Amino acid sequence: MAAGKTGIYIHIPFCVKKCNYCAFLSFDAETSPRKEYSEALCEEIRLRAASMKESGDTRSIDTVYIGGGTPSVLDVSQMRDIMHTLRTCFDIKEDAEITLEANPATLGRKDGVMLAKLQAYKYIGVNRLSMGVQSMDNDRLHFLGRIHTPENVIRDMKLARDKGFDNINLDLMFSVPGETKEDALRDLGAILATEPEHISCYSLQIEEGTPFARMIESGEMTEVPDEEDRDTYHAICSRLREAGYEHYEISNFAKPGYRSRHNSLYWDMSDYIAFGLGASGFVNNTRYKNVSDIEEYMRIIGGGKLPVDEILENTPFDNISEAVFTGLRRQEGISYEDVIGAYERVCPKDEPVAGAKERFWEIFKEAKEEADEFARNGLLVIDEEGLRLTEQGIDISNSIMSLFV
Repeated sequence: MAAGKTGIYIHIPFCVKKCNYCAFLSFDAETSPRKEYSEALCEEIRLRAASMKESGDTRSIDTVYIGGGTPSVLDVSQMRDIMHTLRTCFDIKEDAEITLEANPATLGRKDGVMLAKLQAYKYIGVNRLSMGVQSMDNDRLHFLGRIHTPENVIRDMKLARDKGFDNINLDLMFSVPGETKEDALRDLGAILATEPEHISCYSLQIEEGTPFARMIESGEMTEVPDEEDRDTYHAICSRLREAGYEHYEISNFAKPGYRSRHNSLYWDMSDYIAFGLGASGFVNNTRYKNVSDIEEYMRIIGGGKLPVDEILENTPFDNISEAVFTGLRRQEGISYEDVIGAYERVCPKDEPVAGAKERFWEIFKEAKEEADEFARNGLLVIDEEGLRLTEQGIDISNSIMSLFV
């Protein structure tokens, strides 16, 4: 467990156009108060930093992740102010990983010079880009509601390289209705041709309240069967391994040395401070969530208060359960020692338990029989060090993880 590491997450809830599958908290960028929101966000950063320093919490920051929405729709001056405020209020480590989500077609145009936004991002310290490609097929992109083209992806990758970005993630979505396994592998091949350091692969999930959900309800669209989805997933895993990518987490693949440091904080129970509308954080054993109404968010901050809507202090069992649930997403799984370490965030370390393994199975004794059955069926590995899912076990990961909740 990477004890002591801390990340910062910043939510930018604006998009050029909301995609047909998207249930994230986001709004139309053209009609939203981007300037006012950016100013409120900076003030929230100042308020949170002052509160932490007042309590003696002066930790350093290992990672920053700016997500959305589509953060790259903000003006460069607004992004510059946000990063300046962060650096003024927090000790951002010199080698911190600083990721910005950006959709192709939102970075600008070439116009005889390299993209001004990319140059500005590099100047303010962004050293990792994460682009929502989803597909390299024009028809599928249109169906998904994306605003870019495959040509935009190729262009923006080249321009990002020209500006010195050497750590780029591209997202791929598969199991889109009407798409075959061969289609998904062609998409993957086109993405691999751009040589990103990191690839995130997700099957399409139908979320309540989205256009796709309404199309499913009306019978206009049919979801891809689970068997086809899993067949495509395993084909993608195999192709990425052949291409030299480590399958280090259920949905994430990286060239050696390019695992997402920020996302890894979520999976190993490290702290992360969250800013922005609807953002969720985990600090000092407490989870919190900001309000989700943008007018209320700005009003509360305008009154000099933090816009927190929910606060929940983790119990010892919350910690160990979350450590198992998130840790099993990783290729290496969990170690008994790390999970008991999460449990002991709030428990005395001198409790009379013989060892980490024995203590783990004493806590989860009711799950042992089913866990052993999963192991006998080749879905879960249980050894002297800990637990990990097999690739086949990933197919029913939620069923296995739920044993420990």
